[in-house]
Amino acid sequence: MKAAPGRALLLLIGVLLVGWGLLPRQSIPAMAAPLLLITETATGEPPTRTPEPPTATVPPATATPPPATATPPPATPTTPPPPQEEEQPRDTPTPTATPTATPTATPTPTPTPAILADPAISKSVDPRVGVVGASVTYTIVVSNIGGSVATGVVVEDTLPAFLAVVSATADRGEVAVSGNTVRVTIGTLAPGESVTVRVVARVTQVPGPPNNQNLAIVSSDSPDANLDNNRASVALDSPPPVTLPGTSATGAGMLPALATALGLMLIAGSLLVRPRTRR
Repeated sequence: MKAAPGRALLLLIGVLLVGWGLLPRQSIPAMAAPLLLITETATGEPPTRTPEPPTATVPPATATPPPATATPPPATPTTPPPPQEEEQPRDTPTPTATPTATPTATPTPTPTPAILADPAISKSVDPRVGVVGASVTYTIVVSNIGGSVATGVVVEDTLPAFLAVVSATADRGEVAVSGNTVRVTIGTLAPGESVTVRVVARVTQVPGPPNNQNLAIVSSDSPDANLDNNRASVALDSPPPVTLPGTSATGAGMLPALATALGLMLIAGSLLVRPRTRR
């Protein structure tokens, strides 16, 4: 009981000290320095005398004598010249202009462009799909679309390895077969004339790109007007793949759903079955 008042007193003192410490401080005003009065004293200086500018002296005017007047000499009488005889005009012959021959321009002959032969070739196949064991027919047409006769015209056609030559015929010319190469010697081909070549072949293997192309070439001994139309090629397509029954994408996608339904049915059935009660 005696220690309580002491503790309360210490607590009160501590609170007061803390409160005092937290109070704001006021700054002590600084003493202003005494004002100094500065008095200006006018200093009298003696005035300075300004020198006056010198006065210009004007010289006295000098009299100028008047100019002397010139006296003209007396006039001298003039004698007129004697009259001269007028010359009579003489007849002067007028020269006659001689006509000059104008040269006639000689026309420059315009070179006539040479008319050349132009053998061209085209090619097709029937049917377009090659089935193993079946036959296909290649049709080659050679035409001279130029303006002059083409000489030494030759057609050469080499069939791919998956084909075997059965026969080769032409409207005109000599046909020679060597392995899978067909060579037709046409000879001369007049402007506008055409020759058709037919090659029948049997399919021994399934054709597939890029080796399913068949190229035919025409050449001649005459100057050719256009070499870009001397080649022709055609492709023989392979048959589409055969789809077996029961292996379609729709049937394969339904298998998981069927299996799920079957499993649910089995689970429901097992729940409905009740064990027998023994009596």
